[in-house]
Amino acid sequence: MSQQSSLINHHISPPRASQGVINRPRLTTLSGLLQQHRLCLVHAPAGSGKTTLLAQWHESLVEAGAKTVWYSASEADRDPLAFADGLNLAVEASLNQIGASLPARDEPDVLARLVAMVARCAATAPFALFVDDYHLAEGGDGGETINLILAARIPNMTIVLASRNRPSIPIGRRRVSGEILEVPVEELFFDESETEAFFQASAGVSLTSEESRKMHNYTEGWAAGLRLASLVLGRTPGAFAATPPTGSHRAFVEYFLEEVILGLPEKVYRFLTMTSILDALNADLCDGVTGRHDGNEILSFLEEAQLFVVALPGTQRWYKYHHLFQEFLQARLQSETGTDLTELHSRAARWFIQSGSPMDAVRHAFLARRPGWAAEMIESYCLFDYLSHGRFEVFSRWMQQLPRDAREERPLLLFLQVWRSINMRRFLQAEQTLRTIETLASDKTSRMSVIARETGLDVEGRLHLMRTLIGAYGGDLTGGLAHIDALDGRELDQLAFGQVDLDSIHSYLALQSGNLELAEKLTWKAKGIYDEIAVHWGGLHSRSIAAMCYIARGLMHEAESVAEEALRIARGNFGEHSYMVALPSVLLGVIAFDRGKFDEAEQLWLRAMPAENATDVSGLCERIQIATIGLARVYDATGRSDEATNVLVRASRRAYETEDFRLEFQLAIERANRGFRLGNPAEGLREWERLSLHLTEAKRRFPPSAWQIWDAFRIVEARAMLETGQRGPALEKLYAVEARASQESRTLSALQVARLIAQLKDGRNAGLAPQHPTLGNTLNAYLDISRTKLTPPLANRRSVGSSDLVSNALTQREEEVLELLRWGLSNSEIARKLDINLNTVKSHTKNLFSKLGVKSRTQAVLRTME
Repeated sequence: MSQQSSLINHHISPPRASQGVINRPRLTTLSGLLQQHRLCLVHAPAGSGKTTLLAQWHESLVEAGAKTVWYSASEADRDPLAFADGLNLAVEASLNQIGASLPARDEPDVLARLVAMVARCAATAPFALFVDDYHLAEGGDGGETINLILAARIPNMTIVLASRNRPSIPIGRRRVSGEILEVPVEELFFDESETEAFFQASAGVSLTSEESRKMHNYTEGWAAGLRLASLVLGRTPGAFAATPPTGSHRAFVEYFLEEVILGLPEKVYRFLTMTSILDALNADLCDGVTGRHDGNEILSFLEEAQLFVVALPGTQRWYKYHHLFQEFLQARLQSETGTDLTELHSRAARWFIQSGSPMDAVRHAFLARRPGWAAEMIESYCLFDYLSHGRFEVFSRWMQQLPRDAREERPLLLFLQVWRSINMRRFLQAEQTLRTIETLASDKTSRMSVIARETGLDVEGRLHLMRTLIGAYGGDLTGGLAHIDALDGRELDQLAFGQVDLDSIHSYLALQSGNLELAEKLTWKAKGIYDEIAVHWGGLHSRSIAAMCYIARGLMHEAESVAEEALRIARGNFGEHSYMVALPSVLLGVIAFDRGKFDEAEQLWLRAMPAENATDVSGLCERIQIATIGLARVYDATGRSDEATNVLVRASRRAYETEDFRLEFQLAIERANRGFRLGNPAEGLREWERLSLHLTEAKRRFPPSAWQIWDAFRIVEARAMLETGQRGPALEKLYAVEARASQESRTLSALQVARLIAQLKDGRNAGLAPQHPTLGNTLNAYLDISRTKLTPPLANRRSVGSSDLVSNALTQREEEVLELLRWGLSNSEIARKLDINLNTVKSHTKNLFSKLGVKSRTQAVLRTME
């Protein structure tokens, strides 16, 4: 009886709750579902909280009046008969407690007697048999025993199993019939709120939400990991303040050694340590690293045994180790003598290259401490991937990791570093690298010169290409065009970002110079090559340049089609707030504004603007320039003049602080233009005087052909001349601008200037000035707001009378107030303009809002345009 008493004491009593056990309702409330299923499986690795959850369920069922039996399997239950005997003793003890009769002890069949006792337990009330650590019995007759009990189909009976392995019990049919409740490992992981509650309960440590998030990420919600971390914190408060818990910490090492590694075959242990260098693993990769051919066999064993290996989503069999377990294995690997980590990482790199995953290959080349090999792989395999998918930060990190000599041996890598600096608007840094290339290339015996000759790299041509890019991105259009001229039509090499990038940037400069035909020819040529080699970054730029050409020609429908395609590609390959999404967005904003869709234009431009605290704003200046000027014009058109002023001031300050002269100069032109357009000539003249201070530098940077700069400048100059009585010369200047725009097929610019001339000459409303069948509000870029109605284009417009807008016509005074609202005037300005009381203005505004069925100034203006 002493042996039986010992068994009862150790195996048939559920464990007592330890300190720190918390109630997790999403799991504990599942106890109410247990009696609706014949079988419940909880399978997860060691330390996942299986026993704790079963004990909580057991307690809930006891409180609900159900009959329960608890059995904790042990090593002894691996014996073929021990498990059945142990269950018999546990069920018998339960029957004794309730005073029920027992089957005859002379029953020779142990399993039959067990089924009979279970049936008696379930005869009068719901019954649940809990078996913890079932994996220990699975190798004996555990499967047969459980299958036999289930096959008896005893009413009101549920079996609850907790196992480190997936049990071999056939459960497919039970899944289909709904007889089984499964709780997989991922359900046992703690979430962030549970992590916070656990530390408060177990160690008396109050974690902030951020600390809870970090601790959750470090442990991946693993229950034993949290428990071990809490014990360390209980003994040493603040132990993880500076660094997170790692798998090499003594507490984790002892746990993994005792609970996981002890008893594993040597070949499995060696497999674990050697493959711990991998962030993701499959059988073929593991074979490549270990030099063996048992990867599939061992991965299947690890998955079945749930030894901290997690299957990754997808149809292929890829896995990863729990990162604490991986860190523990890596620490063991590094401490073992005779381990060649360089060789292991080299094997991994070779496998990834052969499998078409060069990004992973480069990482392992660095880990193998072979930077020269890493540089060679980056140059040979990764450049198009980098350009296509915009993995800019990865490349920057690689370049920082490379020693100087390895970096400077590879001319293509250095040119790519220049390209990245230009894109981030770090022009001085780019020029410094170009000078380094010039110096190294001048020595014909240098390693760089040798590699350039071997690969066919045109160093001199690429130096001109990079300086063309600096001119285009940095606002020195004269300098950029000079380097285009220096190439004199010569073809560059066909390596990454060579001739195709030259065609692309040449098309942009041709657009800036008014040669739309050449710009379109080159940008479509580049687009075809970029698409063929799947370089999305270049394809997006080419499409955006084409859309800019169409807008200049006044072909808004064609521009919209190209820009929308660019935006779809950008959103499929780049982040929503990236420059590549922003560039086509600003162009679509121009089209929306032209059609009177002010809300849509505003949203597109706001999304395109970089964050206020952004330090690195990449790409062409059109991203900010178009969005800023567009937003200011939307705000003016919808009665939000203060917001318009603010957006211009903020952007001008940023341009000054970042030394973006082109953006600074164009925004200064817009501020002067805005002063004249708003009927404030004094402000326009003040801005004109400030603008004139930058004229010398502007003439150096921007050739006379740079129409986007000088058209706007000459128009503001003409407005200033008009204000000083020089009417004749001012109009002559405007006629010259119109003529040149017409000559270069820049229809939009020609019509914009023509409408301004008509307004200045005749003082008429611009609605009587030259029209266009598909252009709308963009024609009014230079007109006086006080005499201009913003409308949709003729093709989208119908004749709208006041009877179409409201059932009761507006009074004459209300129409006057509404017209001034269109100009963007405030209530006080309207009162002064009409010489009426401010409260009278408010009253008229309220009445017209009611008649138009709107609630705001913006809605009123838009309502009259519908």
